[in-house]
Amino acid sequence: MLIDQDSTSYAPGFVFYDDNIRLLKASLRQILARTADLASFSLLSLGIGHRHVVAGLLQATGERLRDYVIVEGSPRIIEMFVGETSPPPHVRLIQAYFEEFDTDDRFDVIEMGFILEHVMDPALVLRRFARFLAPGGRMFIAVPNAHSLHRLIGHEAGLLADMHTLGEGDIALGHRRYFDPGSIKALVEACGLRVVGTAGLMLKPVTTAQMASLALSPQVLEAMDRVGEAWPNLCNGIFLEARP
Repeated sequence: MLIDQDSTSYAPGFVFYDDNIRLLKASLRQILARTADLASFSLLSLGIGHRHVVAGLLQATGERLRDYVIVEGSPRIIEMFVGETSPPPHVRLIQAYFEEFDTDDRFDVIEMGFILEHVMDPALVLRRFARFLAPGGRMFIAVPNAHSLHRLIGHEAGLLADMHTLGEGDIALGHRRYFDPGSIKALVEACGLRVVGTAGLMLKPVTTAQMASLALSPQVLEAMDRVGEAWPNLCNGIFLEARP
């Protein structure tokens, strides 16, 4: 499946763009913290996305990252990324659909941030990429949370009948589904992986428009997100570390 990252929904000016960047920053922080013990490792990323995570990984890992494969379905996104970053020789960009990608390589780390809500068959993608983990490897998964605090409050207030209902923003971003803490854990375990850690990504107690009206400082927003790390059941996104 090709995720449409060329649309205006993935560009500045989209109403949820800043939310998406907050989610990606929080996800990147988790990946870096959970790979800090690795003196040298190989990495596979599913998708280039907003480029924030892949660029952040390249910048922060330095020489510790000996081999980096990025699978991306869009030739145009690959072209844009190469033009913006001039990736070093140890980065291999492969144009392929996730459902069709195959390799004989095995990776110490695989990250799939905000992928499973887009694809037709999340279990197929999870099982396929679990095969590419090296012995002792770790997989990092991030998904939107249907039970995030602002959705729980909206539901309690009678504004959201079904916690898993996709909003206009979700549809614009190409989301097909929401996960909740129980459903994503069950899916990961059904695909032969065990969850060894979780974290919350972006704590948002009210809607995006209501948050904007509060005009909170970047320091307060970052503090909220750091507090939210300990509360994955309530944050906008759920981050999981899984191993074979």
